[in-house]
Amino acid sequence: MSRPRLVILWFVIVALMPLLLTMMLLQAVFGSTSRAKGMALAQDQCGNALFGGNPKESISEHTGNALLAGKRWARIVAPMIDFFFGEGHCIANATPQTSSK
Repeated sequence: MSRPRLVILWFVIVALMPLLLTMMLLQAVFGSTSRAKGMALAQDQCGNALFGGNPKESISEHTGNALLAGKRWARIVAPMIDFFFGEGHCIANATPQTSSK
């Protein structure tokens, strides 16, 4: 995608974000909790992409995979994530890559 198109897309997303966040809150409080969770996961994946991770992967999954790979940063970040979502959350969400032979 070209840079001008990305800039236009950015403006569209910024314009829609208040509506999306409001709808997520309304879903969480009055509507479908699974829909609200899906919207939260989409934002989580966006955050993971921001930090250079796979946009189809959550921050917890990325951190869990990094823990399994022995990455130092993951040993620092995982306890913070696990504090909010429960002990072992990152490892439980890890999807280790199988080696190709």
